[in-house]
Amino acid sequence: MGDFDPAQLPISQETLQRLLRWQEVYNSTYEDEYPYNASFPNEEAREIWGREGTRLWVQLTKELGSEYEVVDKFLYQGEVQPFTLETLPDELQQKFKQDIENSSESLL
Repeated sequence: MGDFDPAQLPISQETLQRLLRWQEVYNSTYEDEYPYNASFPNEEAREIWGREGTRLWVQLTKELGSEYEVVDKFLYQGEVQPFTLETLPDELQQKFKQDIENSSESLL
C-alpha cells in the first residue's frame, strides 16, 4: 500500500508502460494554480481513463498472482467499497465484463 515505484513489481514491461501512461494521463488533468479545477477534457476521456484503470487492476491481478492482493474501490450499494477480483460482486462483474475479458488490451 502507499506510493512505490511500479517498476519494482514483477510485471511485464507492457503492463508497466500502461501503468505509467495511465498515470501520465491523470497527471495531465492537474492544474498547479487551481488543483480543485483539475478535470478531463470531456466525459469520454474520463470514462476511457477509468476503464483503463479497471483493465490495469485485472491485468495486475493476473500478473502478480496469489503473492499479492490487488484491490480497487468501486461504488457499490451507495458507497465506495474495496474489492479484489475474487470478491467483486456479480453485478459489478457484469458491468465491467468487457474490461475484465480484455484486460490485456490498452484503451489509452
